[in-house]
Amino acid sequence: MKKILIILLLFLHAGLFAQVEQMILPTDLKQQTIITEPSTLRKGFFRASATAYNSLVDKMFNEDGKRIHYQGSNGWAKSWTYNLSVSYGINDRLQVGINIPYASEKIYYSTLNIVPLIDSSYLEYLKVKGQGLGDIDMGVDFQLLYKNEGKTSLKMQFISTFPTGRKNPGNIQGSGEFEKAPGSGYYSLDTRLVFRKIMYPYSLSAYASYKYNFRGSKIFYPGEMEASFKSGDMFYVGGSFNVHLNEWIALMNEIAFNTWSDDQYFDYNHTGVNLTGRYALIYQPSLVFQVRRFRFFEIITFPLAGKNTGADPGYIFALQYTF
Repeated sequence: MKKILIILLLFLHAGLFAQVEQMILPTDLKQQTIITEPSTLRKGFFRASATAYNSLVDKMFNEDGKRIHYQGSNGWAKSWTYNLSVSYGINDRLQVGINIPYASEKIYYSTLNIVPLIDSSYLEYLKVKGQGLGDIDMGVDFQLLYKNEGKTSLKMQFISTFPTGRKNPGNIQGSGEFEKAPGSGYYSLDTRLVFRKIMYPYSLSAYASYKYNFRGSKIFYPGEMEASFKSGDMFYVGGSFNVHLNEWIALMNEIAFNTWSDDQYFDYNHTGVNLTGRYALIYQPSLVFQVRRFRFFEIITFPLAGKNTGADPGYIFALQYTF
């Protein structure tokens, strides 16, 4: 009888020990990498992110899809966009978030115009800079499909953009020198579907999105009246293949195709050039470093092909922390 009791106690102790070993603490879940974590934050989790995006415009894809210098060889532009965003998990399948951007941009273009009838010439230039609060985004993520403890998921995202940034040019020194407005002047709604599959140490994702832009109004250039317009809607699809190089470094490879409908203007107050048939094919590799709850991103965007869009690479740096 004593032998039987000892054997039962040993089995009970082993079972309890196994249960303790299988317990996962919340601190451990907050340290999951971008490959192993679920597609939405768990209930009560809170994440803060800071992102910086830098782009120097020297080349563009023209109407024929050829890569050319921006405005011949006499123009350039550069921009920085800084984003501060926070996200919160309402439950394990529902997440909300807000993103606050701050934009800084400079544009310069000059050309020498010759007037043969009077044997004269004059220099025409555009010198634009601007910075300030941009348009704030608010979003909701919900997992429609949750299988195998989140290793297979399908989520829907709704991202609303509010025209909180200043929409009209300021500090006007002339028709070619002024401060560019950081705001768009219109509301938009982006609806996305994101599929994700985790096969550690790999993960796959695919997504499709349609961004609808509502009608708005703004002054495009000094001297013009405020014009009513509708910016072209954007549709894009893409996917990524991701792999752990070791336990704390992940390599992500993403490719995306974007296309825009044509802009519409509802009066004759705007005199700018209308770009039609815009599209872009982009490859985006990135390295993601995980150090406990901290996550650091280094991302490069390479435009592979396009029409009436930028052709220069962009650089993104981001830092995240999960509370």
